Amino acid sequence: MDEPSNVELNEIVRKDIEDGNAGYEFAASSLKGIRVLKAHKGFMLCHFLVHNQLSDENGNWHVGAIATLVDIIGSSVSYTFTSYHQVTVDFSISYYSTAKVQEEVEVEAKVIGKKDKLSAAIVQVRKKENRELVAIGKLWFSSTIRAAQPSKL
Repeated sequence: MDEPSNVELNEIVRKDIEDGNAGYEFAASSLKGIRVLKAHKGFMLCHFLVHNQLSDENGNWHVGAIATLVDIIGSSVSYTFTSYHQVTVDFSISYYSTAKVQEEVEVEAKVIGKKDKLSAAIVQVRKKENRELVAIGKLWFSSTIRAAQPSKL
C-alpha cells in the first residue's frame, strides 16, 4: 500500500480529533476547535484557540482541560507510531504559565521512545504569539490490542 501524503495524514488525524472520536464528552469539549497542522509518524503539530467553556474563575485556561488535551494528543501521536490502542500508564505535567480565554496556543507532540508494548511521548503547549511555554506533559503508554484499522501515519 502506498504511503499517504502529508495532506492525507493531516486529514486522517484531524478528523478523528476534531470530530471528537478521540475521547468522550469532556475530552471532545477540551479539543473543540483544535486544528492539526502537521501529522506524521510519531509527530503532531496543532493550533488551538482556548474557548470560553475551558476557563477557570479567573478567565484562564483551566488546568484540567490542559491536562485532558495533553493526554489525548499524546495518545494520538503514540498511536501514529504503534497502530495499537493506547492506555496511559504514567502521566506527568508541569505548568509554566497561564493562557487566557481566546488566546491561541501551539501544541507539539513527539514520540520519544518505544520498547515492547510501551511508548513514551512528550507534549509541549506554547502560546502562539510569543512561544512562551504553558505546559509540558510526559506520558507513557501501554499498547493494548491492535487497532482494527492500523494508523495510516
